[in-house]
Amino acid sequence: MEFIWRVNYFSALRVESLEGEFIVFQREAGKTHFLNEIGLKILSILDQSPATLDSLCRELSEYFTLPPDTHFSAQINRTLQRYEALGLVSRVKENA
Repeated sequence: MEFIWRVNYFSALRVESLEGEFIVFQREAGKTHFLNEIGLKILSILDQSPATLDSLCRELSEYFTLPPDTHFSAQINRTLQRYEALGLVSRVKENA
């Protein structure tokens, strides 16, 4: 079953850049997260439009000029699951 991922309240996040890394403060949870460029780009893409894992991986691969392979897709999937646990993103069934 395919899921669509979407970001939760991206506009409410406070983002600061620090030497190629990003500090993201999640106000409603009172939590601070440290993200790399790909991590922040995931949130940015999902803020523009909810996406499936496959479409998100394609867009990230094109943006960062990376080969789209199963290892990359698995890494992005793990990141999405971690972000979901943190309350940064949520997923819904594609046909919902």
